[in-house]
Amino acid sequence: MKHTLFYISILVITLFTACNNSRKSNVVEKSDYTKMGNNIVKKTFDTLRNSLQMAISQSGIEGAVPYCQSAAYALTNSYVSDSVTIRRTALKYRNPANKPDTSEERILTIFASLKEQGIINDSIKPITEEGKNGNIHFYKPIMLQQMCTSCHGSKSADIQPPVWKAITTLYPLDRAYDFKTGDLRGMWHIIFLKSIKN
Repeated sequence: MKHTLFYISILVITLFTACNNSRKSNVVEKSDYTKMGNNIVKKTFDTLRNSLQMAISQSGIEGAVPYCQSAAYALTNSYVSDSVTIRRTALKYRNPANKPDTSEERILTIFASLKEQGIINDSIKPITEEGKNGNIHFYKPIMLQQMCTSCHGSKSADIQPPVWKAITTLYPLDRAYDFKTGDLRGMWHIIFLKSIKN
């Protein structure tokens, strides 16, 4: 009987230790993906912002609208690889191709709820989780910056009529307006494909 209890105790301790080590390993791995996701978002956002500012300086805001429509995907895709995909999505999207899927809508709703609770933008942390197929999904909120109100702000106060005309010509189903600086505009969704872990 004592021997049986001894072996059961050893088994329980071994299983507990293995579970604990696995949990620690998952936390470390999740942290690594969060760091990679933040790094990719920063590089992609910097590229988009700098390119858009250049287009605005050359063609004005009205002229930057078609530039943004034609160049945004190519600029974003410059950071895509065989193991990483990048997407921007929003509940109030401008381009129907950016409509959120059900998992993205779930995360956007979480971010929106945090904003409604009065949580300050910088305190809303990215979410990193593993999908059913083993891919890692990184979600980071996009908060509207002041410079973006010229195309995403109030139709009556921020968006000039020629700019609004350019937007509705290119995006007749546009929903991405009437935001204020600091509002949740949408989010980045980066997928680290399963192969990256092997």
